This record gives sequence, C-alpha cells and structure tokens, in this order.
Amino acid sequence: MTGSSATSSGTVTSSTGDPSPGHRSVRALARVLYLIALVGAIASGALPGGRVQEAAWILGGIVAFTIDRPWRDHVRVVLDWLPLIGALLIYDYTRDLADTLGMPVRIEEIVHVERWLFGGTVPTVWLQDHLAAHGQPWLTPIIGVVYTTHFIVPWALAAIFYVRLRPLWARYMRRVLILSYLALLTYILLPAAPPWYAGRVGALGENVRRISGFGLGAVDPRVSAAWLEEHGNYVAALPSLHTAFAVLVAATLWPLVHRWWLRVPIAAFPAAMAFTLVYGGEHYVVDVLLGVVYVVATELLARWWERRRAAEPIDRRRDPVHTTCE
Repeated sequence: MTGSSATSSGTVTSSTGDPSPGHRSVRALARVLYLIALVGAIASGALPGGRVQEAAWILGGIVAFTIDRPWRDHVRVVLDWLPLIGALLIYDYTRDLADTLGMPVRIEEIVHVERWLFGGTVPTVWLQDHLAAHGQPWLTPIIGVVYTTHFIVPWALAAIFYVRLRPLWARYMRRVLILSYLALLTYILLPAAPPWYAGRVGALGENVRRISGFGLGAVDPRVSAAWLEEHGNYVAALPSLHTAFAVLVAATLWPLVHRWWLRVPIAAFPAAMAFTLVYGGEHYVVDVLLGVVYVVATELLARWWERRRAAEPIDRRRDPVHTTCE
C-alpha cells in the first residue's frame, strides 16, 4: 500500500513510517521560528524575565518542537506543567517577602566567616582588585554568558526531558522544587546579604561591583544593570541557588553521558558558575559551598521520597509530578 497513513499519535506519515513531507516542513518551520524569536528575546534583553514569562517560553518551545502531535498532547503539556509553575510562583512570591518577616539580615557575619576562611581576605574583593581594577577585563562577556545560563539552562533541560524522557523530567522537576523550597526556608530564617550589598553599606570596607551582569554577554550594559537592580534580592544570598542549579544540572546530565570529552563541559559548568558568582560580587564562597550542600540534601530527600512512594500501593499515590509521567 502506498501513500500516507495516520499513526497512533495522530501524525500523518508516509508508507515508510516517516512523517509526510508537509508535516516535516511545518515541524521544521515551527522550530526555526521559535529559535529565532528566542534568540531575539535574549539579544533584546526581554529574557531573562519573570517566572510567567519564562514559563511561557518553555511551554511555547515544547509546543513548537512537537507541533505535529495531536492537540490533546498540547493540552496535556499545560496540565503537566501548571502545578509546577504554580509552586515556583509561590516560591518567588514568598522569597520576595523574606525581608519583611522581621528576621535580621546577616551582613557582617558572612564577611567575618569569609575572612576567617581565607586569612583575612574576602575572595570577591581580591578577585575584583586583581582582575577588574582598571575597568572591564576581556573575560567580562564570558562572565555575562555564564551568569545568564542560570535563567535558561535548567529550564531548557527540563523542556528537553519533558519531550524526550518524561520519567526523568519528573525526577528532575521534583529536585528543582525541593531545592527551591529548602533554599526558601533558609532565606526566611537566615536572610543574608550578598557581597555587592555588603560593599554598598560599608560592611566590606570597599566597593564591590556587580560585574557578572555586564551586558549579560549579549545586551547593552545599561540594560543589564537595570535588570539586575530590578531583580536583585539582598536577603537571598545564602545558599547560592545559582550554584545549586548548576550543580543539579551537572549531576543530572553526568550519568546520561558516557564520553569523557562530553563530561568535561558538564563538570566545568558549575565551576564556571561558582567563579562568576564570587568574582561578579553576587555570592561569597560560603554561599557557593552551601549551594553544593543543598543539592546533596535535595538528592537525599528526593531519593527517600521516591523509595517511599515506590513502596506504596499505586492507588494511594497522589504525587502530581509522578503521576503525570506514568
């Protein structure tokens, strides 16, 4: 039999089982248009944005890259992601309230710990004095790109997992939520200021610049500085979620990659992020180290939960992240 036939997924295919030329063209066009729009948004400074905007780009990307699937699949995308996005919106809202709950913001304490660890030197101040004392060094654009990956890579990875490996998506997003709320609890109980704020109020004795945001590697430095000022949070430094998410991404990808040369950039990613944050004035080394500790704690809690869920009868499970991927 020749011609085209419909597969169980609703995609029209040729007799060889491949999508028809028309559907391949639509799929390719949707993906190209989405990527062009994404690059344009990043270059213009529209991204990174708020949580809703990020979610819209994630869901739009999933739909664009699976445009030839039935409409029911696209509805399911929204239903699967909506509870997770809602949980992260609650996290964002609560984090913004952390400095209004009456707990004292730790500023000098972190500086004292940093100086005790490094023989009286604060690594952020030392790095900026040696690398950026005479203006923007050559590595500034690279620093900007690394810093920006925090707002793109973890969510792009989640979208890829959702399309290709949905059980892995469930495990990954579970860890994202646990990690976010562990950090949120710390921000509420122990609000701590980053180096750039400590320098601004005189706790470091020297001015600390927010070098990590210069241009975000792609846009005008003034746009970047305005974005950082608008989205900066002076009570959410401890632990460093930028570091924690980079470590989580690396830990998730590591067992999936078996070629050593692919593991090199995976291992380098959290190291580059740590350097960017300390040098850029966003976090102390203490914040970075605690970010790693929080990932370990997240993994232990997630595995405990997954073992507990696996031991329960199926009809008693109510975990939305788990059940959407069954």
